[in-house]
Amino acid sequence: MLKSTRRARSVLISKKYFPPQVGGISSIMWETSRVLGPDEVCVVTGVPAQAPNDAVDSSVRVYRRPLAFAQENAWQALNLALVSVEIAIRERPKVALLATCEEGYIGLHLERFFGLPFVIYAHGNEILAAHTSNWPKPRLALQRASRVLANSHFISSLLRNAGVDESRIVIVHPGCDVSHYRPTTPRPGLRERLLGGRIGPMLLTVGNLVERKGHDTVLKALPAILRSIPDVTYLIIGDGPFRPNLERLAESLGVRGSVVFAGRVEAGILPECLAICDVFVMTSRARLDQFDVEGFGLVYLEANACGKPVIGGRSGGIVDAVENESTGLLVDPVDEKDVAHAVVRLLKDRDLARKLGEQGMLRVRREFTWQHMVERVRTVLSDVSREARSRPT
Repeated sequence: MLKSTRRARSVLISKKYFPPQVGGISSIMWETSRVLGPDEVCVVTGVPAQAPNDAVDSSVRVYRRPLAFAQENAWQALNLALVSVEIAIRERPKVALLATCEEGYIGLHLERFFGLPFVIYAHGNEILAAHTSNWPKPRLALQRASRVLANSHFISSLLRNAGVDESRIVIVHPGCDVSHYRPTTPRPGLRERLLGGRIGPMLLTVGNLVERKGHDTVLKALPAILRSIPDVTYLIIGDGPFRPNLERLAESLGVRGSVVFAGRVEAGILPECLAICDVFVMTSRARLDQFDVEGFGLVYLEANACGKPVIGGRSGGIVDAVENESTGLLVDPVDEKDVAHAVVRLLKDRDLARKLGEQGMLRVRREFTWQHMVERVRTVLSDVSREARSRPT
């Protein structure tokens, strides 16, 4: 933990989403704390460090307190109370920022006992779950929060359905690290390592192999794509429980020789993987009955930032991430004919593909950096703090 006598003006509380845990929400929590800096925020998390003096903590004041977020029992409650008092004394924050509504019970606790207003990030699946859960605290916290930060217009609509006052919902899109995701030249041998001797155009999907991501729809579209472009290859980066189903589907469709399951790759080379693709495609679909939806789709911004055109499913918050006919194409996520048509169109019209990629890159740099996102969060925290000061004690 960073040693300092300075006090933060806010506290970010994240039970399970913070580095070294990897994922979209963890990235948002890290970038929020990094850009705000130790004068504006400290972090309380249940995620332990990978090693003593973990480098991730070097520029952020982090209190790692796993016992405060352990399975609910008297010991956990005591540890949560102790860390609450510790932060109140050492930091004296004016606002609490919660990573998800799953930490909502902590926000209610801080508001009741310390008079501390709280703000909640809203991402997607957890909002669907809170809407129908038998445990009322997440939904109550959403309704009581001073502000709720929705990552897309779709999530904003879910919040309204959950009883959140529209005046307290602020849309804050995620950001993208444009210093990392940018047009680049792949290292020698990377294409051969990933694709073997394949030399034709390449489609790419990056994401966990779960049913929501829509890899199966792209596979079903592949026979039609191959009839128009026989040497196309579909590269799938990622792993997950749906992989055996996808491999069987590729075999049954007779397209297994045109599909490469690369598994996970190190994050550092993802921009180079994007550099060798012609089109990024991920036809995510909403599965609302399974509390499974793409709340935004940060990976579309990352592909655009590398100058690539994208194809996304017209569902969930993806319509905020992809501007149809401007930075990419939106398709029916369960219609393989629509997907095939979009893919063939971009692979055959190279001028259009280049135009969409360039416009996407400019849009990300203009509107979707982490600095843009955190400036909006900073404004919200400032407004909430000012409102709290104006209220009678």
